[in-house]
Amino acid sequence: MSSNLEHNKELVRQYYKIATSDLVGIENVVSDGFVDHHFPPSLPPGPEGVRQFFSNVLGAVFSDMHIEHYDMIAEDNKVICEFALRARHTAEFAGIPAKGNEILCAAFSKFRVENGKLAEAWELADIAGLLDQMKK
Repeated sequence: MSSNLEHNKELVRQYYKIATSDLVGIENVVSDGFVDHHFPPSLPPGPEGVRQFFSNVLGAVFSDMHIEHYDMIAEDNKVICEFALRARHTAEFAGIPAKGNEILCAAFSKFRVENGKLAEAWELADIAGLLDQMKK
């Protein structure tokens, strides 16, 4: 596999590692114009939007977040990642009170790389499964 494709896959790994920890260095992974199409539209593009999503949206509901990578495929400037978010439900979400239970939300993401950084992302997540786990 070419080193460029490996670099693109490593960008995705770094993105999730940084995003689910202290967010330090996220500007080294995402471009200034980075757009994640599953983020709320009110969030700004770039590193600041990533910070707000993982701190104020996900971070407001879940703690102890980390990503489990299952499979990753890179081709040209795209990376597809099969993963799951593992976290603890610590605040009310969608009217469901927190019970402190651990959740595992399976998802697929697609990233576009441009000029050595992540430029765009899309995600499909098992939200129905997530809500079911939160209710238990």
